[in-house]
Amino acid sequence: MEWYTPELEKVLLSALLGAIIGLEREWSGKSAGFRTVILVNIGATLFTIVSNAMAEPGTSGGDRIASNIVTGIGFLGAGLIFKSDTNVRGLTTAATVWASAAIGMAVGVGAYEIAVMSTILVWLVLVVFYRLQRLFDDMMITRQYRITHEGADGVELDYDKYFNVPERRVLESKLIKTREGLVYLWTVRASRKKHDEALKLLIHDPKVTSLEY
Repeated sequence: MEWYTPELEKVLLSALLGAIIGLEREWSGKSAGFRTVILVNIGATLFTIVSNAMAEPGTSGGDRIASNIVTGIGFLGAGLIFKSDTNVRGLTTAATVWASAAIGMAVGVGAYEIAVMSTILVWLVLVVFYRLQRLFDDMMITRQYRITHEGADGVELDYDKYFNVPERRVLESKLIKTREGLVYLWTVRASRKKHDEALKLLIHDPKVTSLEY
């Protein structure tokens, strides 16, 4: 009995491509890392191979199993997404798992060229485009502030004094009067430089008793 079959070759190739993507996720400290992405690739490839073997000529049985792979990966990806009050984390990792499953399916049907090229493209998006995204983030960041001010002189704080940004960049501006003083809730979209400059002014303001961001 020959043990090295074309099907085994597909599984090994799928594991290799998954390892390339998984190493980047592991290096970045993401929840779905090296082993997870490899297993997703292998599983998608195996399901595709089995579905093709089970499908009778002229039927759509293989298509149904392939569609179920996509559904299953969707549930797995949903478990990687975490939502907080300020942002959503894990979307890129969930999308990576989804793309890895597609690569595994491509290997399963024998589309080796597109699987390899897709792996290279995914890796470029995760590594090279990440650096571009960091540059864009430095240019424009949305940050929430909760500032408690004594307000003893009766003068209210003006966000324009600290950020000097267009009004449309201020997504929220609320004032709440409490026993501790005046609480300002600001959500401002500005460059990292302007955020840093505003923080310096707020930190050195003796009447600011509390600052959260």
